[in-house]
Parts: sequence; structure tokens; C-alpha cells
Amino acid sequence: MRQAKTLLAAVAVLPLLFAARMARADDAPIVAAGPEASPTMEAPAPAYDWALLHAGVRPRLATFVGAGTFALAQGRVHHFYGVASFATVRQDAGVFVGATELALGQANAEKFYGVAQLGFSKNLAGTFAGVTQLSLAHNDAESFGGVLQLAPYDRAGDFYGIAQIGGYDRTERDFVGALQLGVVHDEADRFRGLVQVSLAHAATRDFGGALQLAPYAHTNDFAGLVQVGVLSRDDQAFAGGLQLGLVNAVGSGSLFSRESRDGSFGGGVQVGALNWNDGTFAGVLQVGVLNAVSKGFTGLAQVGLVSGTEREMWAPVQVGGFLAFAEEFHGVAQIGTVTVSDHVRGAQLGAVNVSSEDHYGLQLGAVDYSADIRGAQIGLVNVADKVRGVQIGLFNNATSLRGLQIGVVNHAEDGSLVPWSTIINMGFGSDGREAPLAASND
Repeated sequence: MRQAKTLLAAVAVLPLLFAARMARADDAPIVAAGPEASPTMEAPAPAYDWALLHAGVRPRLATFVGAGTFALAQGRVHHFYGVASFATVRQDAGVFVGATELALGQANAEKFYGVAQLGFSKNLAGTFAGVTQLSLAHNDAESFGGVLQLAPYDRAGDFYGIAQIGGYDRTERDFVGALQLGVVHDEADRFRGLVQVSLAHAATRDFGGALQLAPYAHTNDFAGLVQVGVLSRDDQAFAGGLQLGLVNAVGSGSLFSRESRDGSFGGGVQVGALNWNDGTFAGVLQVGVLNAVSKGFTGLAQVGLVSGTEREMWAPVQVGGFLAFAEEFHGVAQIGTVTVSDHVRGAQLGAVNVSSEDHYGLQLGAVDYSADIRGAQIGLVNVADKVRGVQIGLFNNATSLRGLQIGVVNHAEDGSLVPWSTIINMGFGSDGREAPLAASND
């Protein structure tokens, strides 16, 4: 019985002892895995086929079909088909098909199909299809399809999976998955997923997902639900639900430069201390201390300490605690301490109201000015070049009056019964470009 056990033990150990032959002193790996591949690397000789189990210090194999390989230093195999390969320093495989490739140092595979690639210092894969690529330092895959890539530094040419988590995460082309989470930096050329989160910087050329969250959240085009950051910036367009930041910027131009006017906001709400749209705003609400839109505003309301758009504004309300400005205002009311517009369709409500060209509606404030008012001016001081309506105040002045002036002092140069009057003045004036009242359609 004792002799039989000894014989069986010898038979089991014999393949391992036979495989433990030293390879020649050629340190070149069999494959150059992932993006660091060199086209000049070729398989060193001798590389032979092996089956079942293989062990050695630095073995080189052409094709292995069996349970597993073990390398005391570096393992190299062209094609591995088995359960697991292990190396203390480095494990190289051209094609790995199995459960686990494990190295205490670096694990490389040109093509990996399995469960996990575990290199404690670094994982390299040209094509990874599996569950997990895990490293304490660096994961690199030209194409990753799996569940999780986890390391302080994760890089993928294309990522298709659930999560990429690391200190620095980078996807050079497409990210399709649920989560990209980097402590320092998240980057993807195209992100299609749920969440991109970073404690410092999240950057994406083309973002499509639910949430981008970082102190500096930066995209070229954003299409999603929420973008949150201290600085939230989209170089071309924002299309989504909410942009929330201390500073929100859409467009490649700067606030103080007129070089570019190409940004557009389309969505729900933009909320921040400074909201800057280097282009158009089409949404529900813009709320901030300073709101600026260069090419026009269409929405429900623009509300801030200072609110302005360089071109047309189509909204029920524009509110500027200090200043509300629009080149053209179409809505219910422009409200602020000072309201300014070239053309107004609606009401101006402020301490000082200015309509530099024409106004259709109401001006209500301490001081009201309009070049051409068709409606009513109500204030302490009302001044207009042409009045087609009513002026009510302490002092009312019109160059041309067709309507009524009610005040302590009323003055009208053209059209009034008398140039100066008190209490009430009536005018039927023409500035020379209009027919008399009886023949006019006004």
C-alpha cells in the first residue's frame, strides 16, 4: 500500500518537474498586449505545445490546453485554453480563454475571454471580454466588454459594461454602461450611460445619460437629465433637464468676448450664480445672480439680480433685481430697478424704465422714457418723443402728443392745445410723417 502511494505521488509531480526547465535568457514577451503593442515582436523559440498542467520559472508555450499554468517568474503562452494561469512577476498571453489570468506584477493578453484579469500592478488587454479587470495601479484595454474595470488608472479605447472606477478614468472613444467614477478625472469621447462622477473633473465630448457630477463638469454636447458642478460647461449645446452650478456656461465664446456665438441651451432649468449662454436659450427657467444670453431667450422666465439678452426675449417675465435688459422684449412684464429695451411688447415695471425705440404697453416707475410709446406711462417723471396714449405723473413731457397728459406739469411741443399746462393736457399731434388724427387709422 505504501509503495502504491509513493508511485502515485511520483506520477503526479513528474509533469511539474519536467516543465520547470529554464527558458533561454530572452526576456521578450510572446505578445505585446493592448495599446502598447509593438508590431516587431515575434514569438521566441523554443515555444512548444503543452496540455493539462505546466509549471516553470519562465516557461514559454505555443498552445496550452488544460487546467492551468504556473510561472515562478514570467509566464508566456501564445494560446491558452484552460482554467487559470498564474505568474509571480508577469503573465503574457496572445489569446487567453479561461477563468482567470493572475499576476502579482503585470497581466497581459492580446485577447482575453474569461472571468477576471488580475494584475496587481498592471493589466493590459487588446480585447477584453469578461467580468472584471482589476489592478492596484493601472488597467488598460483597447476594447473592454465586461462588468467592472477597477484601478487607480483605468483606460479603455471602447468600454461596454457596467462600471469603470478609478482615480483617473479615460475612455478614448465610446463608453456604454452605467457608471464612470473617477476621483481625479473622468474622460470619454462619447458617454452613453447613467452617471459620470468625479471629485475633480468630468470631461466628455458627447454626453448622453442621466447625470454628470463633478466640481468641473465639462462637455462639448450634453444630452441628459442633470449636469451638476461648481463650473458646468458645455462648449456647443445643452439639452436636458437641469444645469446646476456656481457658474454655468454654454458655448465656446467667453462672457466678455464677441468672437463666437454658437452655444445653445434647450431644456428645463439653468440655475447658478452666473449663467452664460453664448447663443440661444430655449427652456423653462434661468435663475441666477447674473444671467446673460447672447442670441435670444425663449422660455417662462429669466430671474436674477442682473438679467439680460442681447437679442429677442420671448417670455412672460424677465426679472432683474438691479437690471433687466433685452434688445426686444415680448411678454407680460420686464421687472427690475432699471429696465432697458430697444423694443417692448408688454410692460416695464421698475424705478427707471427705458425703451430706446418703441414701446407697446405700459411703463410704470419713478422715471419712464420711451422714444415712441403706444400705451401708458405712469410715474413721477414721464418722457417720450412720441406719445400715442396716456402719460400720468408729476411731470409729463412729449415731443409729439396724441392722447392725454395728466399731471402737475405737462409739456407737449406738438399737437397739444397749449405747450404747457397743469392737471390735464390733450394732444392731437403729428410729427409731420403722419396724417392728422381725422385721417389717420391710429
